[in-house]
Amino acid sequence: MKTDIRDLLPEELSDESAYHLVTFLMKLATTLESCYFAQMRRHFNSTSKPRLPDELIDNLDDEFPF
Repeated sequence: MKTDIRDLLPEELSDESAYHLVTFLMKLATTLESCYFAQMRRHFNSTSKPRLPDELIDNLDDEFPF
């Protein structure tokens, strides 16, 4: 059974509480990204498509094809 994230959030929330909740989550995300940046980068590099070799990039025309 898959849980929707919205099911975990309170239905009624004051403006101030919503502000504090979102601020906390943004700080948490930033902290996690800082702590695990190297691991996230390795994963991204291992799953992303290979880039063009430098010699091909250097030989591209500066003019647009259209």
